[in-house]
Amino acid sequence: AVAPAAAKPKQEAKPKQEAKPKQEAKPKQEAKPKQEGKGKKEEKKKEESKGEPSKEDLEKAAKDKKKKVVKEGGKRGVEIEGAADMGGLQFFCTSVIEPEGDLELTVESMNAMNAKSDPTEEERKGGSGHIGKMIFSAGTEQLSVVAYVPEEKQAALNCVDWITAVLGSQGGEVKTKDKAMSTGIVKTNADKGVFPLKIREPMILEANNF
Repeated sequence: AVAPAAAKPKQEAKPKQEAKPKQEAKPKQEAKPKQEGKGKKEEKKKEESKGEPSKEDLEKAAKDKKKKVVKEGGKRGVEIEGAADMGGLQFFCTSVIEPEGDLELTVESMNAMNAKSDPTEEERKGGSGHIGKMIFSAGTEQLSVVAYVPEEKQAALNCVDWITAVLGSQGGEVKTKDKAMSTGIVKTNADKGVFPLKIREPMILEANNF
């Protein structure tokens, strides 16, 4: 009678070996969250499809954006002109927010800064076309850089050399080269710790020290 009694604990040990707990863990692994994700994707698709017949919307958004960029650039131009007049500045480096790293829009911003200010307008805009400038705009994907040197200062400062040196300090790429206006970008590179907002200030310093 001793042997069967001894055998019972062995049978009791079976639950430990049973794979039920592992099976219970399965619900956690179930792809429900993924399915929820699909739902979200579908919602996004719906949203996109709602917004799809929106060539006009896109154009309007682009126009509105450009308007903001030009407004900011125009205002900054007045500020730069004021600072230059006070401090005898020949060159000025600054950052602009509205272009958000878009190179074309950063050029628009520069053009707005350089626009001749109309004295008849209530709000002055631009007026800094006689001051050499380098402007920086940080977006998530890249930092856009536009350098401008007015004709009368081109003998003193080579626009292409200037932007090449500044972009080179952060491994950037020159996009267009011209003695009056040159452009370039620095792509975000998380592996190398290159982030537009992080590199913007050191690059402004680099531009000022050139």
